[in-house]
Amino acid sequence: MTTIKCLNCGKEIDSLKIFLHEGFCSLNTRKCSICEEPVAKEEYNEHKSIVHPDKKCEFCGKIFTFSEYDPHIKVCPKKLFECKFCGLYMNKNELESHEYQCGSKSIICEYCKEQVIKMEYDLHLEYACNKKIKSSTNKAKNNNENETNNYKSTNKNDDFNDKTNKIINDILSRNKKNYKESVQTRMKKRKRDKDDELYEIDDKNKKKKNKK
Repeated sequence: MTTIKCLNCGKEIDSLKIFLHEGFCSLNTRKCSICEEPVAKEEYNEHKSIVHPDKKCEFCGKIFTFSEYDPHIKVCPKKLFECKFCGLYMNKNELESHEYQCGSKSIICEYCKEQVIKMEYDLHLEYACNKKIKSSTNKAKNNNENETNNYKSTNKNDDFNDKTNKIINDILSRNKKNYKESVQTRMKKRKRDKDDELYEIDDKNKKKKNKK
């Protein structure tokens, strides 16, 4: 079966029925201007009010549709924005000129104690501040040394554990060998004692026969 997409509602319709469907659809269905979902015309206003209600700007108090609210909130002239240099809040119209003036002021670098312009402070720390670079290098070096020491300590512990296990195994092996030899010795002794006992009995029997 071949299907064609309806230009009004976007549904896939049998090509043999598309003309009938589009005629009926255009009279009874309307695409939502926000989400572009097909909605029955008699339910359109209800759909907009429930699914896409108008929103009030918390800064200027104006009412906007669902699709207009997000773009407005980014540039609302009464919304307060924070200066990235001093932390003060002001509206969008004042922010740019304020940050230019504020960022042009000098501050003291916490590492090298030199005067640096605020807007260039991050670049100074990353590329120009020798004490900051040395501090980062030393920190990385210390981290590498700690990792190396931890690795050596781990290897020492492993060596100690291996030696301990070897000693224990040797002791167990010797004990096992001694136990085995002890058992064999006792068995030989028992056999010898038993043979001696039988010999004594036979000897006595012989003596009794001679007496007779």
